[in-house]
Amino acid sequence: MALGFGSNKTKILSAAEKFVQSGKLQNAIAEYEKILKQDPRDLTVLNTVGDLYARLGRADLAADYFRKVAEAYSSDGFVVKAIAIYKKLTKLSPNALDSVVRLAELYTQQGLYNDARAQYSTVADQYLKNNDREQATGILKKMLDLDPENAAMQAKVADLYLKLGKSQEALEIYFNSAQSHYQRGSNDAANEALARVLKLDPKYSPALLLRGQIAAASGDSATSTRRPFPRRRRISRSCLMRILVPKWCGHCFSHTFRPAISRRQIR
Repeated sequence: MALGFGSNKTKILSAAEKFVQSGKLQNAIAEYEKILKQDPRDLTVLNTVGDLYARLGRADLAADYFRKVAEAYSSDGFVVKAIAIYKKLTKLSPNALDSVVRLAELYTQQGLYNDARAQYSTVADQYLKNNDREQATGILKKMLDLDPENAAMQAKVADLYLKLGKSQEALEIYFNSAQSHYQRGSNDAANEALARVLKLDPKYSPALLLRGQIAAASGDSATSTRRPFPRRRRISRSCLMRILVPKWCGHCFSHTFRPAISRRQIR
């Protein structure tokens, strides 16, 4: 701000307020612009000009001013104030998807993950409505980063990757989805996700291994990994005694018999 501008600023503000009261909004904006020419970071005046342009129906110009205010607050560490301005901005221009994404990012920064997901979901739906799968996938990936174990979201992102021809990315996310289902005990859903993985790559060893683990856990011996050798049959002690102890004939053995039996076979 130029030296000696303080007293002049007061006069300009007074003139601008009178124009607002008399409904001459464009004249008021012209007065406020004089202040911004001297002090471009006067956030109060920037916000006021944004409000005036909104009242004039110039949402495009209002958005420019609000965005300047919001980013100034954000860079100065006033995230809550930045969120408040971006909420006003997104209400003014709901189709300004870049502003909605920025609001979601600020919510994430504050740890407000549910609010962030709601904003991202709005953007993703709009991109899908516009058949812009590339952008939609990027937004859904951001949502997945907020909740990495969300199996439903994993499947949705993977489906989009597949439609975009990104098979490897789809395979990895389908497999992550299978793991998430398995950890939650949803074996049927896990197998469904694994089927999609193996359809893309029938020899994908992590998927084959997980399928074997699921089968073993559910008692499906046909699918689980079989033992390479059968269990060695154990011989009960009573049976062993019948073999080892010959019949007595008086005080003598009628015969002597000692078969070669491994001790490991004795229970």
